[in-house]
Amino acid sequence: MVDVIWADRYGREQGYVGKVAGDFTIGTDNTFALKVGSSPGIAQDCYLMIDGSEYGGIVDGVEIDTSKDYITLSGRTWHGLLATQLIVPDPGQLHHTVSGDLNAVLGALVERLGLSSRMAAESRPSGLSVAGWKFSRASAEMDAYTGIRAMLRSAGAKLRIRYDAGLRRAVLSAVPRGDYTSDGLDGERVDFVLRRTRPVNHLHCLGEGEGLDRVVVDLYADEQGNVSKRQTIFGEAHREEAFESSSAGEAELEEDGAKRLREMQAEMSTCGLSGADDGRYDIDDIVGGTSVEHGQSVVTYVAQKIATVTSRAITYQTKTAMEV
Repeated sequence: MVDVIWADRYGREQGYVGKVAGDFTIGTDNTFALKVGSSPGIAQDCYLMIDGSEYGGIVDGVEIDTSKDYITLSGRTWHGLLATQLIVPDPGQLHHTVSGDLNAVLGALVERLGLSSRMAAESRPSGLSVAGWKFSRASAEMDAYTGIRAMLRSAGAKLRIRYDAGLRRAVLSAVPRGDYTSDGLDGERVDFVLRRTRPVNHLHCLGEGEGLDRVVVDLYADEQGNVSKRQTIFGEAHREEAFESSSAGEAELEEDGAKRLREMQAEMSTCGLSGADDGRYDIDDIVGGTSVEHGQSVVTYVAQKIATVTSRAITYQTKTAMEV
């Protein structure tokens, strides 16, 4: 049996919702939609969660159909709360810079984002750290969820979120990324889908200034995914794209552009896990597969999980990068 707890806008638990059916999606979208029995009191700004799990969040919408014996509750998951907050550098700064144990950094970020009434960081040290990690003012990287995940990946970590009924908060922690490539997923034993697509290999980076005075940096990736200022791929195999960071000087622009181009190399290869799984994978865990018959292999990471919840059970579907 699956017990979905509901709490009022202050996080005070009110009980279980009873009959329930719907999905929590995390990694991308980061939303939920649940049909529940008509429960008086559940309204916008209330919370739904499953104790000990990452599945929960804030109710943003309530749909009532008087011809039905249920209401539909929708909102942002805990992951979605982070995704809809921006890490904004202090006035006059291009970056917000952090250092230290990752759990301590997560705690400071929760406070900075104004989420401490419903979220907390694990109090024990993670044993993993960063030094001088920069959250950029570039719009594509300012949301807390994207920025935090990138920071954790740089230290070989992933974000874990678990609701703690005792604390009445979703607890964030940094833990090592799971690496399941040693499981040896083999197309002769396990069904999966391998995809390879030629990535963008030239990033035309545009920084501060206007017209002919604008800062411009051209960055290139070679066939092995190495990034430099030297072009090695030409003709029809050449794929270019513009990258804009209008407040960045040359050094910052090159740093941010190189980071983005490296990410683009990894995103174009994926291993898709077919069907449901047992829920063991977390967002950003490393997975891979090999097709012996076709002589192809891919290593990628988990980018989305969908948990389908009923009053009796939870089933999971996992998708990797580029599947979503």
